[in-house]
Amino acid sequence: MGGLRFVVLGAVRGWRGEGELALGSPQQRSLLVSLLLRAGHPVSAAQLIDDLWGEEPPAKATGVIRTYVHRLRRVLGPEALTSLGGGYLLTVEPGALDIQRCEQLVAGARELQGAEAASTLRSALALWQGEPMAGLPGPYAERQRGEWAERRVAVLEACLEAEVGTGPGATVAELTALVAEHPLRERFSELLMLALYRTGRQAEALSVYRDADRRLREQLGVAAGPGLGELHRRILAADVDLVAPVAPKAATALPTYQAAVRPTQVPADLADFTGRQAQAEALRTALRAPHTVPVATISGLGGVGKTALAVHVAHGLAAEFPDGQLYVDLHGGADGRPTRPEEALAAFLRALGLPADALAPGAAERAAQFRSLLSGRRVLVVLDNARDAEQIRPLLPGGPGCAVLVTSRARLGSLPNAQVVELPAFAPREALDLLGRVVGPERIAAERDEAEELVRLCGNLPLAVRILAARLACRPGWTVARLLEKLSEDRRRLDVLRTGDLAVESAFRFGYDQLTPEQARAFRLLAVPEVPDLSPGAVAAVLDLPEEEAEELAESLVDCSMLETTPPDRYRYHDLLRAFALRLEDPEEQPAAVLTRLAGFLHAARSRGEYAAVGALVGQCAALAEPPCLGLLAELLLDASLLCETGQATRPLGHAAKVLLQAAVRLDDRTAEVRARLVLGRLLTEVGSEPSALAELLRARDLCAAHGLPGSLLALAHASLAALFVQVGRPGDAVEGFTAAISVWERLGDQRAVAAELLNLAGAFTELGRFEAAVRVVDQSLVICHRLADRELEALALDSLGTIAHDRGEFEQALSHHRAALALLRPDDRRRTGRTLLRLSESLRALGRGGEAVEAAARAVEVLTLDGDRRGRGLALAALGDALTGGSGPAGGSNSPAGTGTQQARAHREEAYEILAAIGSPEADRLRALIGPGGPADRPRRQWPSWLPA
Repeated sequence: MGGLRFVVLGAVRGWRGEGELALGSPQQRSLLVSLLLRAGHPVSAAQLIDDLWGEEPPAKATGVIRTYVHRLRRVLGPEALTSLGGGYLLTVEPGALDIQRCEQLVAGARELQGAEAASTLRSALALWQGEPMAGLPGPYAERQRGEWAERRVAVLEACLEAEVGTGPGATVAELTALVAEHPLRERFSELLMLALYRTGRQAEALSVYRDADRRLREQLGVAAGPGLGELHRRILAADVDLVAPVAPKAATALPTYQAAVRPTQVPADLADFTGRQAQAEALRTALRAPHTVPVATISGLGGVGKTALAVHVAHGLAAEFPDGQLYVDLHGGADGRPTRPEEALAAFLRALGLPADALAPGAAERAAQFRSLLSGRRVLVVLDNARDAEQIRPLLPGGPGCAVLVTSRARLGSLPNAQVVELPAFAPREALDLLGRVVGPERIAAERDEAEELVRLCGNLPLAVRILAARLACRPGWTVARLLEKLSEDRRRLDVLRTGDLAVESAFRFGYDQLTPEQARAFRLLAVPEVPDLSPGAVAAVLDLPEEEAEELAESLVDCSMLETTPPDRYRYHDLLRAFALRLEDPEEQPAAVLTRLAGFLHAARSRGEYAAVGALVGQCAALAEPPCLGLLAELLLDASLLCETGQATRPLGHAAKVLLQAAVRLDDRTAEVRARLVLGRLLTEVGSEPSALAELLRARDLCAAHGLPGSLLALAHASLAALFVQVGRPGDAVEGFTAAISVWERLGDQRAVAAELLNLAGAFTELGRFEAAVRVVDQSLVICHRLADRELEALALDSLGTIAHDRGEFEQALSHHRAALALLRPDDRRRTGRTLLRLSESLRALGRGGEAVEAAARAVEVLTLDGDRRGRGLALAALGDALTGGSGPAGGSNSPAGTGTQQARAHREEAYEILAAIGSPEADRLRALIGPGGPADRPRRQWPSWLPA
């Protein structure tokens, strides 16, 4: 890497060759240290943020990280610092970091004896040039600073042990100073006693023991340890072996004392433990980290299997912690009170052999006793069901050799050296595997579909699956279908998930009882809307709080595993946790008020990304006997359908429109009825159900005219009918419809709507072959676009000109217009960009420019996928298949040339068919014919009976 080398055992510095590098501000150097100490391994941006700021990062932390990385890359070179998988990878040559050289020297010393070992360890100690990572901010640098300061003392102990064996007189002064500097570190006192004794100063050696024993009793409440005690006895007995010792081998920098008591407290492993291979391996790797006290934490919601995983991992590591395993359940007793640290410490100390009458009185003193007893041992400490970091900190060992495994509903990333492993619910395969292991694979195989639905209804939560499995195992006469029937009733689901002393609701109740009043209110209210997930703004609306405060509450629920977060910045419940939350009545808030606030927010936000929430919310409200804010809901639903125009929205919006229509008719709300019918008509048009669409749109138009409803609804009814006429091959009727819509918009003074409708009219003229008329109305639209300075509409107008030119056979002109349209579109306007790329690909294909056509179609697939436009992705995949074959013929059929291109084309067309057929899109019919026999097109197309009008 160009001769890079670094030192961190002191002030952080770096060189390339002989020239020192400008490494930037202290915080930038902290980021460099995070990368250096993990050199050769990618580090995520989230981990770097946590390293630099811990639990309180600034608002723009990600941007700051990018800036630091950019600056360091300019200094170190792009080959040294690269981006990898959402994180960053720093590569340095072996031995280029002083810590690496230190480790190499210490490892080499283990293979040597006497003076050679001592000399090698002195070389390692010489690498320390002051306080490690001096002056660097951030929790990671602080932790490493402490660990490497401790590491230096351990190396010094090993060095002096070797020197006492070869030249004890030379070590007395240094050891005397070290005993004064580290009065509670017994190993320095041992070595000083040994050095004094070997130089004929027996009385002084015994005095060192008395002083050490007094200090330990006064400050920690414990007597001198076995190592000091045994050495004291041997000096009193004038043991001749102490005078002429066998030269010790510097095999380790740790004390050699082994405990007489070896606790094995971890509960038994589950015989049917299932899955979790990746998480188990991550935990094992974390717990094996050298030269520190690694802390691995498992976090997740109640019932997800945290304890089972911890116990399984602990048993697997038993051989690597030969001095035993300590275990405590920090939940506490039957009264629900969490176990206090001093109680847990008392249990641990007794398990390690300390008499009850020697226990120190307070938590701090017991923690010191605990660290002393663990010094030099390799013990795994398992802390189950921890409440928070404060409960855990006193239970952490003090030196290398031991490791700590924690389970908690809370995320405990603030603990020193902590590696957090998030434990999700089972994957469906894992859940089914556990069910089969308990009840028998033959029984599950006989009712495979029912078993899959069973685990799906319990959200693949391990505790819920285990309860169902236990019920089935105890009832050999029950079928899976019978249990499924019981579980399918939403209101009884949590009651079914109970057997013996196992109950999902109890696991959830414990977590709920730990919440603050503000958290508990948020937990109850956020479950009221039956929506898939909520944005921070939607959370704020539901809770009736400022967004920053509401988001902080939501994040606190995520931290204690009572809520889940999904990118980008969304919040959701596990299905069973939502069911539990809905059982909790809120004494202050009525559900109707919560739903009304959310509806108001969604209406104001007008985000097409919220279509699923809109559909679910409208359906939920409209199904109530007295729907709140029916007019607002109808307006919200119509806006969502106009913004989406994507097959992905068809089902949720269609179902909501049907329920809304029923409520509007029941309550005789004509305006809401028209909006519901317009939504249904437009969605039915999209999925190719033209007769039903025509009936809905005609009824909507007639209601507008008969009842004098808002003109905007009448214009939309005309335009929607016209779009339907274009689709069924009646462009003449479409011209009349679009013209009528334009007339209404002009009367209302909405020039932007006029411009948009003129473009639709141009499309109808194009279908009729009236190209001059089509160009004329596009020009009229462009005049309005320029007057309004509306780049988005101007791009659509240019795209329309491109379509007209293509249909006239003027393909080069079409390319020019489509490219001009792309230049005007915003980068984040992915849907229009993708649709324009599709038309560009078509024109390129017509010109025989196959490679460019493939490139344009591939870009369309990419941007429409990112946009979430499901129908657009299907169309783009179909276009990519066409471009790869150079036309619209079959891909990979019996008459097609064999080759990679045709195979890829067939694959793209099959995927396109799956998407378009699933949403009922009429374009699937063309693909069905192109793919031919043997593909997915042989299966019948899916229908949507849940929302199609009767």
